[in-house]
Amino acid sequence: MQIRHERPMPDLAFEVRAPLGLQLSNGDVLTINNWSLQGFEYPGSEDVLPERATLSIPFQGVDLRFPVRLKPSGQGRFLTFDSLTGRQRETLAVFYRSILSGKMASTEEVITSLDTPVDLVPMEETEEEEAAGRTGKAPRSVRAVLSVAIYLMLAGVVFWTLGSGIYGALATVGIQNARVEAPLTVLAAAQNGYVQDIAVVEGDQVFAGDVLVRIATPEGEAALAEVRGRIAQLEERLDQARRRASDVSSRIDEARARLVARWANEPDRLHVILEAFDGRWSANHLDLFNAHDAALREVDNVEDELRRLRRERGRLRDAHDAMHIVAHEDGIVRELTVLDGQFVGRATPVLTLEGLAARQARGWLDQSMAASVHVGMPVDVTVNSGSGRAVLVAEIMDVQAGIDPALSPDFGMIVTIGFPDMTAEESRIALPHLMPVMLEARRPWAVDAAGVFVAFAGD
Repeated sequence: MQIRHERPMPDLAFEVRAPLGLQLSNGDVLTINNWSLQGFEYPGSEDVLPERATLSIPFQGVDLRFPVRLKPSGQGRFLTFDSLTGRQRETLAVFYRSILSGKMASTEEVITSLDTPVDLVPMEETEEEEAAGRTGKAPRSVRAVLSVAIYLMLAGVVFWTLGSGIYGALATVGIQNARVEAPLTVLAAAQNGYVQDIAVVEGDQVFAGDVLVRIATPEGEAALAEVRGRIAQLEERLDQARRRASDVSSRIDEARARLVARWANEPDRLHVILEAFDGRWSANHLDLFNAHDAALREVDNVEDELRRLRRERGRLRDAHDAMHIVAHEDGIVRELTVLDGQFVGRATPVLTLEGLAARQARGWLDQSMAASVHVGMPVDVTVNSGSGRAVLVAEIMDVQAGIDPALSPDFGMIVTIGFPDMTAEESRIALPHLMPVMLEARRPWAVDAAGVFVAFAGD
C-alpha cells in the first residue's frame, strides 16, 4: 500500500457567505449566499436544474455580470461551474480570496471593500521604460509627418470616392441591362420539306436574292417532273403539227403556181380560177384546204395545251422556289442549324443572317427618366476587351417607350446606342453579339464643363 499526502485546495473546498445573483434563462433571479470557486448549492425548488445562467456579483452598488455554464456534481442540488474562462475565473477568485482574507465583506446583500490602506501605483513611465519605448522608433517629428500624410491620403481616398460617386450621379444617366446586339435575322422554313442543298457555310458573305438553302418535297418534285415531261411531249407534238401545216401550205403554194402557169394565156379565166382558189372554195382543191385547216387547228390546240402546262409549271416552280431560303439583304451567314437531307417543319429556324449594318447597343431606362435622355446625347460605353477595360464614345440613336422582355419585364424606355466613329466591320470585331456593356449618358452641362476644363488645361 502506498500512502500519498496531497495538499488541500481551500479555493475549491471552503464556501464563503456573500451574496451572488443568478439570473435564469426564463428571467427569474435567485440569490446565492454560500458559494466557492467550485460551485454552489442551488437555492431554487425546481426539479430541473439549470444548465446556463448569468452570474452577477453586487460590488459596492455595481453589478459585475457574466454568463456561466453549470453542471450537476452528483451531490444533491450542488452545481459546479463548467468551463469558466480565464477572466471569469480570475474575477470570481478576486472576490473569493478577498472575502476569505478579510479585505471584503458582505454588507446588506452587497459585497464591500474594507478601508485598507494600499500603496499608490505610479501611472507614469520610468526613465528606463521611456528609453526602452523609444528604442528602434523613428523620431517623433518624422512619425508626426508620416501620420499626417497617412491621414491626408485616407481623406483624399474618401473624398475622391464620395465625390466621384456624387458627380457621377449628377452628371450622368445610367442605362441599365445594356448589351451589344447584332442585326441578326433568323430565316425559317416556309413549309414542311427536306433540305435538298446547302449552298453556303458559316462566315460566307451573301447578297440579296442569293439562294442559301434549297428545300423541297417529294410530292412537289414529282408534280414538277410530270409537268415538265408533258411539256416536252407537247413541244415535240407541236413541232410535228407545225411541220405538217407547213407541208400542206407548201403544197397549196405549188398548186396555185401550177394554176397560174396553166392559165397564164387566159387572163379572165385565170382570174376566176384564182379567185375560187384563194377563197378556198375551189372544188378541185377542197381536200387540200381541209387538210391545211386541220393541221392549223392541231397547232392551235397543242399551243393552248402547252400554254396551260407552262402556267402550271410556273406555278409549281414558284411554289418549289418559295420553299428555298433566300437572302433578303446583303449580309454574313452566322449560323446554320440544319443538315443536308434533313427534314424541316414549317417555321423551323434554318439559318441566321447578320446584316452589314454596324452593331449597336440597347439598354433599359425607367420611364421616370424619359425627360433625361434624347437622341444625339453622348454616351460613354464601358466594355471589357481582350486588353482590359475600355471606354468607347457613342451616342443615343433612338428612344422608344415599351416593354422588351430581353432587357426588363417592366415598362420603360428602350434606348438604342450607336457607334458613329466605328465602321460596320470594326464594330463586328470589337463588339461581340450579346456582350454586356455599361452605358452612361452624359448630361449637356457635364459635356460643356468637360470642354471648358479641356480648353483651360490646354491653355
